[in-house]
Amino acid sequence: MHRWLLLSYPRDYRRKRAAEILETVHDIAPTGRGPRVAADLVRHGLRARLGRPASRTVVVWASIFAVACGLFAASFGTWLTWLGSRPLDHNELAAAVGQLYPDKEVSHIDEDGPPSVFIIYGSPLSWSFASELLLGDGAEYSLAELGASFEQLPADSRPLVLAELRQRLHAAGWEYAEPVYSNAYDCIPGDMRCDPASIPSNITVYAQRSDNILEVEINADNTTPLMGFTLTRSTPWSAYPAGVVAFVLGTLSGWWLFGWASRRTEGRHPLVQRLAEFLCGFAMFLWWAPILLSMPLMLSHHLSEPHVRWHLLWEWLGQPTMSLPFLLGGLMLILALGLAALPYRQPADQPLARG
Repeated sequence: MHRWLLLSYPRDYRRKRAAEILETVHDIAPTGRGPRVAADLVRHGLRARLGRPASRTVVVWASIFAVACGLFAASFGTWLTWLGSRPLDHNELAAAVGQLYPDKEVSHIDEDGPPSVFIIYGSPLSWSFASELLLGDGAEYSLAELGASFEQLPADSRPLVLAELRQRLHAAGWEYAEPVYSNAYDCIPGDMRCDPASIPSNITVYAQRSDNILEVEINADNTTPLMGFTLTRSTPWSAYPAGVVAFVLGTLSGWWLFGWASRRTEGRHPLVQRLAEFLCGFAMFLWWAPILLSMPLMLSHHLSEPHVRWHLLWEWLGQPTMSLPFLLGGLMLILALGLAALPYRQPADQPLARG
């Protein structure tokens, strides 16, 4: 087993010191410290991959880069699982609404299924939407949904409508969350005409049955009181293991890639080193700034109201709303890797990286 653990070390390091390391490990193993020795082998091997033994910050930068790679890899892995989810069917929505309210006539219902699992402005993502995606409208890229609505009881009877809705959802086998109240409109804070207590509230109830999620909104508009229904899919079960596996693979790959570039730029001309470090550092700023901005907001949003389905993983990373910084950061990393890949002759007396 210990021989396999040596794969955590760089190839040149293994060629020179593998026999010595294994001999030392075999001497220590009978003392009962096998698990600790194995952990130390991996830890020192990962550190040796980074080179720069005198540096105190290279591990920090490698960790920042590797975790970012893991998060984006997990996001991509969950996205792939979503592509295999069951397509939405307008007949399912019609059946669900008809089962809940067989005594009411639907005034509007989507009659065609969506063209793909994710859409932007009603269409599948394509190169024609590149400008919208990169220049601030990335939030429009979202899960496809189907809608239906009909006129319901007057707005002053909405508490009775809500109570009846809960009863019908329970009878139809739907598991529903607590209702979410939101202002029907906003007014300017501090304005004498602004009385927050008088603003009517829309009521939204989220329910789940099997892989279907039904969002029911009771509109507060006194002129055209409506009840709206939106059907979407729940998160596929395969998204969770796929996200975990993708995160581990992405993190390890990010560490390996950073270590390769770090060792390749060690001992190079100072201009090459500084330029590569600047490109990598600024790229990490462009990658992590959206993440650090989005994660607290998403967490606060999830804690403030019930959710039957958590928001998609890439939304926690600020994507694709902030896809332009991500793309610019990726281009900078490509330039940094290009600098690391430039051929050069390593001095014969330069020591190998030590763990």
